[in-house]
Amino acid sequence: MYSVLDAILHAVEALSVIDDHSQELCSNKELFQLVCELVKYPDKFEIATPCVTATILIANILSDVADLASEISQDYQFLQGLFDILPFVSSDLEARSALWSIVARLLIRVQEDHISLTSLHQYVLILANKSDLIEDDLLNGQFGESTAENDCLNTYETMSNARKAALRRIICILNKWSDPKDHLDGNQTCEWQASKVNIDRLLECCRKYTEN
Repeated sequence: MYSVLDAILHAVEALSVIDDHSQELCSNKELFQLVCELVKYPDKFEIATPCVTATILIANILSDVADLASEISQDYQFLQGLFDILPFVSSDLEARSALWSIVARLLIRVQEDHISLTSLHQYVLILANKSDLIEDDLLNGQFGESTAENDCLNTYETMSNARKAALRRIICILNKWSDPKDHLDGNQTCEWQASKVNIDRLLECCRKYTEN
């Protein structure tokens, strides 16, 4: 069943970059919502390949209809789902570039100076909980520098630029939450303290990879 789903998604993804079909597909909100729901599916191992294809399709749609990013930028489950897909795109430059471009498009719409503390707290917790996946991707990313040649080079550079843009937004969001003690209740404070090690480590890692 999942192989059929992936074949369908591949066909739609191919059509999404053809001028005669891209506008119609990208303006189809029902299609967009369906592929976003696929990204949010909790058991990624069960449908890993369709999720990867869905990621590329979503990136293609957002490149044509940027306003859709605003609609999903506050969908915390979708953002978590994206990070859960990271291990499955580690050896696929196109999919990896697509994933990081989506993350960058979403996080650039997170105005940390203007959103509520509750919303900011949600983003920080997601980043803290997914810090291992983010760090693993950054460490694994070094293979691109030695293998990206000829036509792969542009894809690698695109991925690297999208990832750096996303990492800069992660740094800004985490820095904004650097001193939460006056904003949290008792339960949230305990949750924050439990996550602080991950947050500090992720901040250091993101800073390292944005300086390269």
